[in-house]
Amino acid sequence: MKKLTASVLAVVLSSSVAMISAQTKPSDTAKTTEIGEVIITGAMGITKKADAITSAQQVVSSEMLTQASNPNIVQALSGKVAGLTINLNNSSVNSSSSIQLRGIRTISGNNDALVVIDNVVSTATILQGLPPDIIESINVIKGAQGAALYGSDGGNGVIIVTTKRGAKNKISVVYNGSIDFETVAFLPKRQTKYGQGWDKARDQYENGAWGPVFDGSMTAYGLPLYDYNGDGFISLDGIGWGDDASTTSGDNPAAIIKPYSARTNELKNFFKTGTTFSNGITINAGSEGKYAMLSLNNSQREFIVEGDNSSVTSVLFKGGAKVDKLTFDGSINYSRVNFTQTTTMFDETSNDSLYWTLLQSSVDIPITSYRDYPESAYAWNIYYQNPYWRMKHVRQDYKRDNFNITGSVGYEINKNINIKYTANLQKRISSSTSHRDAFSKANYNEAASPYVKAITSALFIDKRENTGYYGDLMSNFNYDLTDDLNFKFNLGYNYQEHKYEIMQNGGSALAVPGVYNMSNVTLPLSFGSASLTNGHYRKNSHAVFANLDLAYKNYLFLNATARNEWSSILPKNNNSYFYPSVGLSFVPTKAWQFGSDVLTYMKVSGNWTRVGGTGPIDWYSINRTAELVAGFPMNNVNSYRNGMVQVDPNIRPEFTTTTEANIDLGFFKDRIRVNGSIYKQDTKDLITDQTSSSAAGINVKRINIAKMTSKGAEINLGLTPIKTSDFKWDINAGYSYNESIVDDIMDGVDEIALVSGSTWGIYAQKGSVFPMLKVSKMQRDDQGRIIINAANGNPLLSSTLENAGSTVPKSVYTFSTNLSYKGFKLGAVADYRYGAKFIADVKSGLAFNGSLFDSGEVDREKGGFIMPNSVISDGNGGYTPNTTIKTGGNNYSSVITWFSGNFANYGENLLADGTAFKIREVSLSYTLPKDMMKAYGMEEVTFGVYARNPFQKFADNNLNYADPETSFYSGQGRGVASRTQYPSTKVYGFSLNLKF
Repeated sequence: MKKLTASVLAVVLSSSVAMISAQTKPSDTAKTTEIGEVIITGAMGITKKADAITSAQQVVSSEMLTQASNPNIVQALSGKVAGLTINLNNSSVNSSSSIQLRGIRTISGNNDALVVIDNVVSTATILQGLPPDIIESINVIKGAQGAALYGSDGGNGVIIVTTKRGAKNKISVVYNGSIDFETVAFLPKRQTKYGQGWDKARDQYENGAWGPVFDGSMTAYGLPLYDYNGDGFISLDGIGWGDDASTTSGDNPAAIIKPYSARTNELKNFFKTGTTFSNGITINAGSEGKYAMLSLNNSQREFIVEGDNSSVTSVLFKGGAKVDKLTFDGSINYSRVNFTQTTTMFDETSNDSLYWTLLQSSVDIPITSYRDYPESAYAWNIYYQNPYWRMKHVRQDYKRDNFNITGSVGYEINKNINIKYTANLQKRISSSTSHRDAFSKANYNEAASPYVKAITSALFIDKRENTGYYGDLMSNFNYDLTDDLNFKFNLGYNYQEHKYEIMQNGGSALAVPGVYNMSNVTLPLSFGSASLTNGHYRKNSHAVFANLDLAYKNYLFLNATARNEWSSILPKNNNSYFYPSVGLSFVPTKAWQFGSDVLTYMKVSGNWTRVGGTGPIDWYSINRTAELVAGFPMNNVNSYRNGMVQVDPNIRPEFTTTTEANIDLGFFKDRIRVNGSIYKQDTKDLITDQTSSSAAGINVKRINIAKMTSKGAEINLGLTPIKTSDFKWDINAGYSYNESIVDDIMDGVDEIALVSGSTWGIYAQKGSVFPMLKVSKMQRDDQGRIIINAANGNPLLSSTLENAGSTVPKSVYTFSTNLSYKGFKLGAVADYRYGAKFIADVKSGLAFNGSLFDSGEVDREKGGFIMPNSVISDGNGGYTPNTTIKTGGNNYSSVITWFSGNFANYGENLLADGTAFKIREVSLSYTLPKDMMKAYGMEEVTFGVYARNPFQKFADNNLNYADPETSFYSGQGRGVASRTQYPSTKVYGFSLNLKF
């Protein structure tokens, strides 16, 4: 064959291919490792050549994972795997993420992918706490067939994590360190024309931006902050509704005095530059048949909110040995997680979070001027707490200890048969103490202002313990039945047990300020006043499983799996369920030797899988447990009753049947790599809740009720346009499409509410995409024009919620590139998500307080605006274009009525397009020449700079209201970006890696 020894491959946008000369060594064949020969770790730790894999899988290397020094492994996967969606549940010092593969399969159950670490079932929480530098690789099993051996846990795909082992025949020491600088990525766009006040008047204690146009005059903001005139209390005299902000009355000179002007950076400047310092050292040792590794890591993070910080410390030891026919492997991992943060635990309403308090400010409020007054509970208004007081006096302190112990022993009976037992014990012990300090308004002149509220101290304690045991016994058989036919068979037994304990307590009115102990609580929480839990839970499952692999002449491969599981959380008559899978892989280029310099590799594969699951059924769901009820059956008499959720005693597992087809292609000795997948997932007997009359003694019935179909496709393109002895350029692009449709809902039900409100909700709707976001809309005529009420200018409101679109992206595009020249490496990762809708809850609050950008675009003195594309009734059943009637009336007050009162009644006003383009990572590193380092006793020294999330572009109607990836609700309820959640952040940093 003709070799690409003195050329590099150039691929231009027209898809033509050309050769350009390059300086290469004669021995350079420009050939990468053959695609099919790569060894991949799959389900249950079974390793296979890529040729033999019959389901869609994608491997992320350690280098790709750590190139931007992201301390969160889960977030580091974003944009690197087609079909994999990482969603940030919240942006905080204790942020968490969800992992989804190929969309949604269940209405009410868990849709997150299973995480497996070193062949043991684990969790995303444990994964994101692992130091990234100890990861060898991550294999993402997208197809259900590759995950079927894990049973119901693997029905949503599997993330298989392999950690590093000790080096062979040498001792090595590796140090990894990084420094992150974290800032706010964006903030909502607000109007900058009108300032603090209400109804056109300047009111220095209002949260509204309904004051006059900015004029630059000196004025007072907020409450007086100390006793200026020395009469013994802070006087609020002269500060009333509609009063001008006087700088001379009473103690008012002790208020913040500033020009009445827009201060566009005050909100941004409230957030500081956060930092994260990460340090890790790993010691590897090994000899023939033995290995050991010790890894010590620590990460210290200061968040963008003053006082919010966290630390993660972990110790990992791994070791193993082969002694004659026995093989031993084991690991011990301990980590401690601590964080402290401003909490929303004691908020009486959803409006009381720190971020929402900050947004309750017009753009002229000098927010940072209150930094020096953390003992004043109120600042620029009398309705929301001073954020600096809140940061100091409303807090949560949390700690969690994680223990993870794994051991395995294997015995080689002969060269064809071996057995192995793997056991794992995981324990998580957490403790959380939340407190709110008291604030008395006795030092204020209360008669002058009855609006300032006293704040009662409170305490809440939460302790939890999770214990999990996982055990696998496997017998492995490997025979060459003939010269052309290889037979591999794995037979196993799996046992899992989980225990969970929780204890909560709390109360209010601390006797001694600052002593956060239950013995200091004078008013313990009484029953019925809060949700306190003290529970002990336990569940287990048993399973037997089998895996069969047949290989014919290394080009035709058959895989079949079977698993039967018995679950303690299901009724006895339905607690056993069986799921099989079968897959076939064929490599024509090896079968018929038709490969050429152009097409060097081709593989086609397909599979069929049936996987069961329990959906929302969990411990003690079947038999209703008793619950204590205040005042039942009569006043002042408490008693027990059955739980108000009834599960069908004959409930069946959910089953998802998946059909998948894949193709893998390699061109020009794998310089161009293409793989694609199409799949269909049919789920029946979906378990969810159906509302019932409480008169029957239950509120909800949990039953098998629905069917759903998901369809999707994925394609990955890998290019190596240039490869010489010194320079290499890799490009990877991916596309994924997924859509889920609710085919049927039984019992005459048309839709099921997952999250609902008066103006919007998230539903499973018969015949529609899932999840479906529904909103209240403006009524429109048959031409799509908005129908206006001629009397008040408001659009007519729909009588029911109407479909607005799915809350999950229909299409996701991913892109990454890596260039290396001698010791330099440059990399970038980006993605584009399209087709989702979400509720930007921030808009309702900004509209209420007059900060919404749109509210500043109208001349408030002249009233509102003509609603675009609007009509009014002609009185004869028809409509005429509206050219005169204003939405928002004809004066300043009516504008307030529209934005503060009516705007949020139309759920479509809160609707935002979830389309987003993000640059996830950019990294540049340089590795010093090895010959230079040897003189200093060092094997490798690498310096790096990087950025994470440095740029994002949202849809035009999302004026930085929220990141579409974040959501107040998790799982299927995603699609609501709450006003209580901090904005997303961006990170710039430096790294240093040393190897001895």
